[in-house]
Amino acid sequence: MDKLESPPPINQNITVNNDKDLVELAGYRAYTHPTKFTKFYVNDNEYSVLNTRYEDPTGLDAMTVINTETKEVSIIYVGTDAKAKYGNEDIITDVQLLSDLTPEQITAAREYYNQMNETYKDIGGVKYVAGNSLGGGLVNAVAIENPEVKAVTLNPALLPEGMMDPNKTYDNITNYFSSYDVLTQTLIALNLHDRIPGKQYEIFNGIPGFSKLGTNHTGYLRNEDGTQFYVIGEIGKPGYGKIYIDADAHIVSSIWTGVPLYGGHSDRIEINKENLDLLASSLQSHVMERLNLAHEYLGNSVAIVDDEANRYYERLSRLQKIFEEMFENLISEPLFMGITSISNRLTAEIDHLVSLLNVAESHAKSLNYILNSPPAELLEHIFRTNVSVESIFNEIRSFLYDLKADVQDLSKSLIRIISNKIPELFEGGKELWYDAVVSELKAHYGIVNHNRDKLLSHISEYQKQVQDVAANFHDRDLSLGQSIRSKSAHSNSISVQGTNTYKLEDSPYMELRMKIKEFQMDTAYTAFTRSTHTLLLPLLHQAWVITLNIENALELLSSTIKGATKFALDYTIPGKLFGLFSDFDDKIRNSVANALEPLDDFAATIEGIRKGLDRLMTEYPTLLENFRPYVETAIFNNSGYFNVHLYNLASIAILREMEMLFDDVVYQLGNHKAEAIEALCEVSKKVKSNMGLLYEQVDRGTIN
Repeated sequence: MDKLESPPPINQNITVNNDKDLVELAGYRAYTHPTKFTKFYVNDNEYSVLNTRYEDPTGLDAMTVINTETKEVSIIYVGTDAKAKYGNEDIITDVQLLSDLTPEQITAAREYYNQMNETYKDIGGVKYVAGNSLGGGLVNAVAIENPEVKAVTLNPALLPEGMMDPNKTYDNITNYFSSYDVLTQTLIALNLHDRIPGKQYEIFNGIPGFSKLGTNHTGYLRNEDGTQFYVIGEIGKPGYGKIYIDADAHIVSSIWTGVPLYGGHSDRIEINKENLDLLASSLQSHVMERLNLAHEYLGNSVAIVDDEANRYYERLSRLQKIFEEMFENLISEPLFMGITSISNRLTAEIDHLVSLLNVAESHAKSLNYILNSPPAELLEHIFRTNVSVESIFNEIRSFLYDLKADVQDLSKSLIRIISNKIPELFEGGKELWYDAVVSELKAHYGIVNHNRDKLLSHISEYQKQVQDVAANFHDRDLSLGQSIRSKSAHSNSISVQGTNTYKLEDSPYMELRMKIKEFQMDTAYTAFTRSTHTLLLPLLHQAWVITLNIENALELLSSTIKGATKFALDYTIPGKLFGLFSDFDDKIRNSVANALEPLDDFAATIEGIRKGLDRLMTEYPTLLENFRPYVETAIFNNSGYFNVHLYNLASIAILREMEMLFDDVVYQLGNHKAEAIEALCEVSKKVKSNMGLLYEQVDRGTIN
């Protein structure tokens, strides 16, 4: 086989790196406080507990374990546990780490390391130390004094000020920072992470959310059955699924050496049949397993979007009903119930007011008849009086007809809002969809799903090519290279999977990412607010003015009728006529009372209508403010939208990790004279490029 032409040396002594094991031991196993001689498996590797130091008065909790196959000894320091017997000491130590003091727990941690290192010196002593949180700080305090020991931490606490040597790199220490660990991100924001020695690498485990703060910090759940996933959604509903959060699964390491791929490429390996077989095996198992999980996450996102699309009319109808109920209940005035329909209680009440007015007018006419027809004996003693109110009645009646027409126009405007304006809240987007946010997500996912399938096919084909090259590795290298580049398998008994073209489709959608919903809300709701104000407020004000005019006319009408009782006498009524006059006076007073009675009810109703209209004008902005959250939910259910975001975050985490993995594959296969390996390298680059494109497209479905 042709040798590498590039200068980097080949790593001839490949040993498996166990950072993943150490992270799980630190973030999960240590917190379960296993007892001495307990055995358990971590990533299919068996460990046995050799020694424990729990309930130390300083607050120190630690265990010493051995890998039963490699016989390597590790100390795992437990993080902050406020519920432990000496949990208060953990809290005190956490505070002291912010100062330049050396906490007693650090001293105890160093003493425990020295003791265990001496105890197990016959089998090589302590090879590794690991810890999470406060345990990570203890690990680093031990490791800076013992450069021969390898240290691995997950979201470690910082060291006391001045404990580190700023001129040292501490290459024996590796710190993993979780993307969503608030505590670690706070240290970085405060520029205190420079008090964490060694290499610092970000891993993409966990999911955002204040309620997940604890697990984002430890990297693991503490479920009794050991499961490491969050349940998303509700059982039986679209989008129900699980997001796995175990931190060690998100550490990207070399396919061949297990070395984490964060500080650059891994050491060069020799490309031989064994290592190609290892690559093919990893592609078939680990890589496809991780990508299938990403595929599952995307499938759940699509299910949520499809469900929203299928429920469009349900969402629209519910929003229309909510607006109708909110408007009718805005002022708690029974007269305005049903105002969103042409046939409503208010128009019926106005018809009733017309009837009352007619009754009052009839009594007023009777009053005029009485006033103009006094008994003959009284004619020489009184003035004839006439109540002229016909024009006032006609004016009020005209106002009522105007009010009814205005109320009907108001109802028509409300119907227009419900039927036309509310559906417009959903409309827009790149293709002017009737359901803009859902439709754009759906269109984008149509492309993403197609590209995802292409990528999986591409990797499957690539895995077959690697497998075929490995099987024929010692045969006719030049022919192998030509076979890979051709569209069909090569003859002469050399069978290698040919290379097909896998060009992923660009997506013109989701350019605003998940802010499309926010954009839709802002633009559509602003337009809705303006248009409904224009439709409703002039009508409400006009109706309010009419009621005011009616009240003024009623006041004039009432005072005019009441004045009929104050007719003038010519002179004193003779005693013999007094009884006759008294009867006449009673008739007048009764007639006036009969005319005023319906007008009093009339006035009370008009006052209620005026106040209702006034409150509608005043409270409508409040209605719009209260209606907005319902619109936001109707455009796309908030919890479903956030779950799409969570699934997409989980998916892009895997895609980003696989892109890092393929970057190392490209590096390892590069700079070879062997044509078959160069051809595989070219395919690797294309796979990596497609993975990057898919990552970018899925990333558009996340909330910034």
